Amino acid sequence: MRAGFRRAALAATLVALVAPPGWAGQEATVKASATWAGQGRFVPTGTGVMYFIGAFSGVMFVDSDQGPLNRAKILCPGTLEVEINGGKQQGEGRCLISLNETDRVYAKWSCTGVHQVDCKGPFTLTGGSGRFAGITGGGELRVRSTLGELTARPGELIQETAAGLAEWPALHYRIP
Repeated sequence: MRAGFRRAALAATLVALVAPPGWAGQEATVKASATWAGQGRFVPTGTGVMYFIGAFSGVMFVDSDQGPLNRAKILCPGTLEVEINGGKQQGEGRCLISLNETDRVYAKWSCTGVHQVDCKGPFTLTGGSGRFAGITGGGELRVRSTLGELTARPGELIQETAAGLAEWPALHYRIP
């Protein structure tokens, strides 16, 4: 569940790291990744269904023509629904990728996959501020996590902490 969140956060961080300060009219496709840590709560919402509400954060690592950029911070709140029998999962959320208080990128994500394997889906850049004002773009996000087995206990909230990796193999962006 947290894997989907983490992937989205990593993609946003990659975009923020690639754009050089003060450069307008830039367009590129980069490879990015992010390690993340997250926490939240699982709530049983049906027979064999767990719903996660939480957030993950980390640092985005971007490979670009300007060399590696490794300083953007990501924060991605989101939700994830997991079918305990069979492991199907789907999630969605938003991300804030920030280099500082003024240079920020905003994104949204969604993913589907199999619990304890991965969660893949679109990662869309929805805007930005400072040197990232008007940024657009996106790419596929893949999130993997250390989150273990889930057991639904009726009427009980389950606090979880996890870590993982988010990857954006081809994250495209354009800054007007």
